[in-house]
Amino acid sequence: MKKNCGLSYISSNSLGEAEKPSTLLIKIKKIFPKLKEESDVVTRKISISRKEAVFDDLLMNIRDYKDGKNIDDIWFEIYKIFEEDKSWNEKLKNAVRGLSFTNMPEKISKENIQKLYGENLKTSVSRLESYQKCPFSFYLKYGLKLKDKESFKLEALDTGNFMHEVIDAFFEEIEIRELNLREIEEEEVRKIIEKIIDEKLNLPQNHIFISSAKFKNQTIRLKKLILKAMKYIILSITESDFDVFGHEVEFGENKKYPPIEIELENGKKVQIIGKIDRIDIAKDEEGRYLRIIDYKSSGYDINLNDVAHGMQLQLLTYLDATCKIEDLKPAAVLYFNIMEKNQDKRKTKEEIEEAIKKSFKMNGLLVGDIKIIKMMDKNLETGDSSKVPVYIKSKRRNIRKKVKYCK
Repeated sequence: MKKNCGLSYISSNSLGEAEKPSTLLIKIKKIFPKLKEESDVVTRKISISRKEAVFDDLLMNIRDYKDGKNIDDIWFEIYKIFEEDKSWNEKLKNAVRGLSFTNMPEKISKENIQKLYGENLKTSVSRLESYQKCPFSFYLKYGLKLKDKESFKLEALDTGNFMHEVIDAFFEEIEIRELNLREIEEEEVRKIIEKIIDEKLNLPQNHIFISSAKFKNQTIRLKKLILKAMKYIILSITESDFDVFGHEVEFGENKKYPPIEIELENGKKVQIIGKIDRIDIAKDEEGRYLRIIDYKSSGYDINLNDVAHGMQLQLLTYLDATCKIEDLKPAAVLYFNIMEKNQDKRKTKEEIEEAIKKSFKMNGLLVGDIKIIKMMDKNLETGDSSKVPVYIKSKRRNIRKKVKYCK
């Protein structure tokens, strides 16, 4: 009785990339020089072996048959065998159903939407922005609660979150000790910041920052960066008429401010919760003014097209809500970039210092009122402001038209 022995190997991986055969095959070919090598990439040959392998071949032939191609009659018999086998019947039905899948999304039923998000939706502005950008992404992240696989490496997000925590803890310390930011010495700021950083590095959630020599070295640089960012954050306050009214101010149940509530046409409610990095207030003889500051670990600005399309509403929503609650006039919504840009070392010390100052200049929207703008930069008379995105003409002493502002 003649017996056959066959060896097989894949020619490409799951991504369609070519794979080299094992070196073991080269050795086998040397031992058996008359060995024939054939490929089933173009034409598949019928090979009845293990049930699992035959099942896979059956599905490929069923797909060909559905596409109008001719297949060997033996596959109809093999189909009957799997169909009559109780252990394979259900698997066969599901697989055949999958072959008819068109990848066309179906609308989620109202019942399932209610199960996913509840009777009344409790969300944040950033989540609503993400829905506006991509509803399917919102469904995956906040409906199905899918998450990216975590990797043990120091990401920009980690450092940005850490810097946020340190800045918030600094203002909390200033508040507790009743220190005046306009009088505090730079050395005192350094001591407070270093103490906060050292305490936070000992927390379990920040273990990654001291987990290796490489990360420890990055953490040393991070300390210097936080100190530098803090210097310009303080300057943006002390060289203005605005004072810190609150930091990490939250909207939500049992928080400083209640959730922002919106009633829909169908009677259901949307409760918006969230957090503001910092609220500043200034006052003069005509009233009190409010500005909202958001710390960002990358260059960020407000795009009016994104605002119009509902993709950048966070700061304006909080500004509107806070002004109504506190009975204040809106002054500005500003982003403060806490990450210093790399500087060209070929520049002079003065040029580098000027470039650093520009990298910490805030971006955003301001009211078109020159008096309020000067309250944000007391040193500003004409020309460019070093604190906010404003340029004042020298002759008519008005704001240049290209500057963005909100009414």
